[in-house]
Amino acid sequence: MFLYNLAIRIYSFLISFAALFNTKAQLFVSGRKHTFQQLQAFSASVKQPVIWFHCASLGEFEQGRPLIEKIKKEYPHYSILLSFFSPSGYEIQKEYAFADHVCYLPVDSPSNAKKFIAISQPVLAIFIKYEFWLNYLHQLHQQGIPTLLVAGIFRPDQHFFKSYGSIFRTSLKNYKHLFLQNNESLQLVKSLGIKKCSVSGDTRFDRVYELAQHPKMLPEIQKFTGNRITIIAGSTWPRDGEVLLNTFRRLKSIYKNTCLVVAPHNVDKSTIKHLEGLLREHKSTYNLFSDPSQNYAVADVLIIDSIGILSAVYQYGHIAYIGGGFDSGIHNILEALTYGLPVVFGPNHTKYDEALAAIKIGAGFSFQDENQLKEIFMTLINNPVHLKEAKQKSLEYVANNTGSAEKITDYLVAEKLLKKQC
Repeated sequence: MFLYNLAIRIYSFLISFAALFNTKAQLFVSGRKHTFQQLQAFSASVKQPVIWFHCASLGEFEQGRPLIEKIKKEYPHYSILLSFFSPSGYEIQKEYAFADHVCYLPVDSPSNAKKFIAISQPVLAIFIKYEFWLNYLHQLHQQGIPTLLVAGIFRPDQHFFKSYGSIFRTSLKNYKHLFLQNNESLQLVKSLGIKKCSVSGDTRFDRVYELAQHPKMLPEIQKFTGNRITIIAGSTWPRDGEVLLNTFRRLKSIYKNTCLVVAPHNVDKSTIKHLEGLLREHKSTYNLFSDPSQNYAVADVLIIDSIGILSAVYQYGHIAYIGGGFDSGIHNILEALTYGLPVVFGPNHTKYDEALAAIKIGAGFSFQDENQLKEIFMTLINNPVHLKEAKQKSLEYVANNTGSAEKITDYLVAEKLLKKQC
């Protein structure tokens, strides 16, 4: 623990130094300046028992969101405290309607952990997926506050399973229960002697399924796609953009009735300018989503230069290209699968269960280079029956994996951690 706390102090120093010239680091530091003061005001005003949810960032939030909203709707007499570690989660969700208070999590020092829990006084703490802050877990355990891990996923290369990981292995015993995404994680956790664990699945399925039942209508997208075969490229990085646009140029010479919608992972000016430059090199006509004055009918490519609409954009496509496969890993494929789109992605996908499952059932396709990508697109476009089958498998896969939030809620009720009246 001495080494762990020393590492936390070093990290805090480095992030403070980085804040001098890095915008994200600045948000990380400045956002935490008034956390305790704001938390104190929240605690003083709240009259209901508090359930604390903690998410690292936006991706983890999307996994916790179905459970947060289910609890808030069915048990409104609880107050929801939502904390984030990363600015990319907090800055987007700081006005989240289903939370009574949203804040940054102070760095995991013994004093911060003790103070945060003393002020907020949660009756239940729920950590999402990868969050294992040792001082917070210790304080929660010391004070008898039941703590759950939701949507947890474990792999043999994690520090829990290394010779130096004893304090992390011990920390798992501070959880009252670990809800895991798959059987592989379950067996790994059990190998550490942890018995209070079970497979509940991935809560993101609940979220995307719900979104698809009542999708946001985007008439501009519908006007652009018309009756054309549409490829939706979601969360692309620069390398994705180069591979995809080169392939689409070749594809367009064969199939005139096709169009492409590109939603970059980052929508900053430099990213959009880079995409526009590639399209001009290819002599492709394009529109920007933010400019409604453009003539959608004559453009081949539409660039989504706005955030927060990608999940709704997928409803207008036939095939989805998921970005990140040439970088740190692919992004969310479930938002596309829930609308029945077969998903295509690059080589860096092997850590994602849903990607491997999609490939296995014939709803997902991986490629290594432009030639393989072109062949996948052509196979799907040339064979409407194959495309229809892939669509059906996508829909069934999502529908068959919903219900995780309900399983967890049932447990909370059975254990009397959730009550109809407090």
